[in-house]
Amino acid sequence: MPGWQQLKHALTRPAGFSADGRRIGLGLDTALDAQRQETDQAVAGIEQYLDDKRSKGEETTTVS
Repeated sequence: MPGWQQLKHALTRPAGFSADGRRIGLGLDTALDAQRQETDQAVAGIEQYLDDKRSKGEETTTVS
């Protein structure tokens, strides 16, 4: 029964794809997506902080 075997294979193989086309597990894909979201939130927080400083007239500098 090739129909059942194909269904079993479709349900048990890992889901998700990486940028180079190789399959990755759905758990890894979810973890990478969560990491991207956390990074985006951190960057947005930094940008908001700097915008608030600029709107108050405070200067920000970098130390090198």
